[in-house]
Amino acid sequence: MMRRLRFGASGNKVLALLAFASWLLLVVSWVMSVYAYPRLPEKAALWTSVWSSEAVRGDRSPAFFIYPIAQTVFFLAFLALARAVFLLAPRPDSQGRASQVEGSERLLDLKKEVLFLGLIFLNLVFIHLQTSLILVSHGLAKGINRFYFAMLLVVLLMLIPYYRVRRQMIGGGSR
Repeated sequence: MMRRLRFGASGNKVLALLAFASWLLLVVSWVMSVYAYPRLPEKAALWTSVWSSEAVRGDRSPAFFIYPIAQTVFFLAFLALARAVFLLAPRPDSQGRASQVEGSERLLDLKKEVLFLGLIFLNLVFIHLQTSLILVSHGLAKGINRFYFAMLLVVLLMLIPYYRVRRQMIGGGSR
């Protein structure tokens, strides 16, 4: 099944699971938004800030879908950019040393791993923002949970040193 889904020549189950989770979160965001929209009060929160608890309210409108649309655009752009920049990087041919080819494959798998982890946490940021709007609209929250939002951003930033350390462990240099 893993080869059929084309998550890499190695059929790595971890990469397949991470890819599936990132796409699943995008779908969950849309399902949540479509389900919540007709249940919103007539005066719904359209925007809430991380910095203040005052929400911008207005008549329920399709503007509610700005977050899932932006999430989808970021998601697809990030995938396209990653594919163009480092997933299609040239690989050593089979006549190269076996260790060099293996190291190249492991480095490519690491890049895919970090890509999908980044997409997962990016999706979680957008889901949190959209959920906050829903809760504020119903009067169940005053705004965005700042601690949770900050932790999601910290984890996203932690992917940078995670990648660098894992790359050095593979032997891919310091880039």
